[in-house]
Amino acid sequence: MSLGLVGLGAIGGNLAINIQKSNNLHVYNRTPEQIKTLEDSYVNIHGHHSIEDMVSEMESPRTIITALPHGEVTDSVVKQLSKSLSENDTIIDCSNEYYRTSRNRGAYCQSKGINYMGVGLSGGAEGARKGPALMIGSTWDTFKHNEPLFKSIAKSYAYMGVDYGVGHFTKMVHNGVEYGMLQGIADVFAYCNQDKFYMSQVLDAANDIDIDGYLLSSARDVLDSYKINKIADVGNMNNTGLWCSQIGLEYGIPTPVINSAVTARFTSRYIKAYNACQHLNYAFDAQVGVNALRFVFSTSILEGFDLMNTRHVKDESIKRAWSSGTIIDCPMIDGDHRSILEETVNDARILVMYCNSVGIPCPAIQAALTQYDFTHQTSTSMKFIMAQRNYFGQHEIMEA
Repeated sequence: MSLGLVGLGAIGGNLAINIQKSNNLHVYNRTPEQIKTLEDSYVNIHGHHSIEDMVSEMESPRTIITALPHGEVTDSVVKQLSKSLSENDTIIDCSNEYYRTSRNRGAYCQSKGINYMGVGLSGGAEGARKGPALMIGSTWDTFKHNEPLFKSIAKSYAYMGVDYGVGHFTKMVHNGVEYGMLQGIADVFAYCNQDKFYMSQVLDAANDIDIDGYLLSSARDVLDSYKINKIADVGNMNNTGLWCSQIGLEYGIPTPVINSAVTARFTSRYIKAYNACQHLNYAFDAQVGVNALRFVFSTSILEGFDLMNTRHVKDESIKRAWSSGTIIDCPMIDGDHRSILEETVNDARILVMYCNSVGIPCPAIQAALTQYDFTHQTSTSMKFIMAQRNYFGQHEIMEA
């Protein structure tokens, strides 16, 4: 099998360095500077000035990885590749793609006699270099043919099914869970009065427990190395969290924590009318912060499992896909979430009550608590809505 890679950005460039440790690799990039840098540094990397030149120099059967932005950029390259590749060559699409686009892309490749794999990649640039986590959607035969490659480069990999889009769907939901977790961490930072000293106490207290994984480790590094309060309060995103919210609405799956994280990023883009003063947190308790984090992490993970269940993926496969090497990796992925929620809800309530009393926003933790309370009532106010719908629209009322 001859290997190629198109796209040498932050992910692709580091992935190339990873792959060349155990494989010869042909590469192409739209701008040639990255090609020369890698060629000069690694004897197993062979650069080319065009996609056609790269394909012609590779031996059949070829496997070509695309590490490009989602959407039109990847579509264009896949179509360009399809004109040069031979039957039974393989394209491994590692973009952060919308799963329905992956399905269409896979069908297009199938019509050309080319194998397609929609592969979600987690771990960021560092993970791409040292060993990413891969979530794979393809035919079984294509997966088995390329499994030696995955074994040689990945920290973990999980075959999710024959749906061309299910690998990217799994990564999309992974990112949605990540959105919720990140907003939960930010909420606790707000509870800490945006003070590094207090936040470090929370993170130290969370050391070696069920939420301690990549995100908390990176949070500790951020506290040490960034001037956080010099960073603009404007949240950007790559739309995977938004797609999760949209899928939740489409399938009737409640995802309040993910939604709150997406909405918070949207809201941050509006100009603030005034700068409210920060409130000294005299009620600070590191353990309250830790348990609030556990509560919101658990709720976000449960939302992810609910979204994944729309694809009829088994829980064990989801846990394997979101394990070692992923951004959201932590022991809680495999935890008893119902018990975790019961253990931590009171401290989550304390944090939300304090923040509300002094005007500190904590959208993800508050959304998680509202969801918990709504699902733990023997009777809710929904009946009043249904009564009014019946009154003005004669909609059906179900008897309790």
